[in-house]
Amino acid sequence: MFTFRPYQLKVFQDHSTGILILHWSRQIGKTTVLAAWAVERILRCRAHTVTVLSNSLKNGAEFIARASAFCEEKLSGEEEIKFHFSRHEIRLERGRDLSRIHALAANPRTARGFSGDLILDEIAFYEDPEGVWEAAEPILAARADFLCRIASTGNGKRNLFYRMTRDSRFVLSRVTRTDAWRMGVPIFDPLTRRPITPDEARAAALDKEAYDQNYECAFIGENRSLLNTTLIEAACSDTGYICSGEWSPEALKLFEEISSGGKWLFAGVDVGRSRDRTVVTVITAENGIYRVLGFLRLEEMRLPEQQKRLNPLFRIPGMKGIAIDITGLGLGLYEYILQIYGSRKVYGINFSSTMPAVLERRSLSRAASGEGALPHARVTEVLATNLVRFYEESRLSHPLDEILREDLLLPRRTLNAAGRVSITADRDNSGQAGHADHFWSLALALEAARRQPGRMERRLVSGASRAGIMQSQSVRRTIHLERDLGGGIFF
Repeated sequence: MFTFRPYQLKVFQDHSTGILILHWSRQIGKTTVLAAWAVERILRCRAHTVTVLSNSLKNGAEFIARASAFCEEKLSGEEEIKFHFSRHEIRLERGRDLSRIHALAANPRTARGFSGDLILDEIAFYEDPEGVWEAAEPILAARADFLCRIASTGNGKRNLFYRMTRDSRFVLSRVTRTDAWRMGVPIFDPLTRRPITPDEARAAALDKEAYDQNYECAFIGENRSLLNTTLIEAACSDTGYICSGEWSPEALKLFEEISSGGKWLFAGVDVGRSRDRTVVTVITAENGIYRVLGFLRLEEMRLPEQQKRLNPLFRIPGMKGIAIDITGLGLGLYEYILQIYGSRKVYGINFSSTMPAVLERRSLSRAASGEGALPHARVTEVLATNLVRFYEESRLSHPLDEILREDLLLPRRTLNAAGRVSITADRDNSGQAGHADHFWSLALALEAARRQPGRMERRLVSGASRAGIMQSQSVRRTIHLERDLGGGIFF
């Protein structure tokens, strides 16, 4: 006979709470108690269904296996009860009534197909948790006796589970490994197999943040993002404008004033259409500080209409370069611009290609002198690293609102199975931040400034002259390349 610990017993006996959120440590009996609760539900309620949505069919089969063990305990003395087991389902026959527990892969389509109690297991690791929840809510609203149990360990802050744990409308059960250990759950050292304390387990963990998330109910948040709130807020300025749909008259007036004052302007365009927004960022440089004069957000807008929003920028005399993302949909917008304005000011940036990973003056001079080719990296890695460096060196200034703040926090470093670090940016399904559109637009604007026509050419000539090789073939090739960067598609 299985004996529940206090935190498990409380969940097992709860048949009144409509929605209960279980934010529990790993390996403290979360699946076990939910499996027992599911069996209890079909025993209590005739002709009842419990649907379990798991992040994989394999985990769903494991849930059914746990539940089957509890069914065996209920057979003795209950002649009218007949259980039938399969890999992903348990059926209970009691007279003419049929009840069942079935486990399905978590997706919106399967969630819509059934009614009854719902168990959403490891929801933080679903591919589309918002879609599943959208499909599940009407089921729960259909009858007062339908209950829902949502259980998971943490998986960062940018998902539905994190928001649910922060929502006071939901009843929350939070049990850490330390809590469970105090109630008798043992912990063993993975090497020596001797019993250890939670503090000793954490001290032995190679990744303390991952340990805290898996076992102590913490959420890994922005500390793994490329940027953090401190850096972003330090760059906050009262000047500059954030516009939606159209450039405001005030923003256009500011662009003209900066241009008439003799300063150069640059812009970056991260292109979207339906799922992602287009963001245009206009910057200028003042005493080594890159100041954002304006952000423009365009949502659900056809490319010809987006082009119209870019037209005013080309009429500003001081606008010296506009870098456009041409990875996918942006290629069409880029070609529209080329057809009208030519390639003198427009740079096409292909995010799926590579570029020199080191952009410092010394490295460019070394390349010009033939001392060695520059190392290359993915365009996204180079642009992101450059943008972060500007924040860290306090060389950026921009207006700020909540959407922009959340968007800038989306890109993060990830480590794949091969050990390679890459830059990724999850889509924020809450509908606020988007897909790091502001981040990449700002990075593109800085890249446009770096590719200021003639600026790189002067650098390379200067470096080569000091090396005494100004007429070398390698210098001529490099200068020619930098001239070509003034327009057209490159990378």
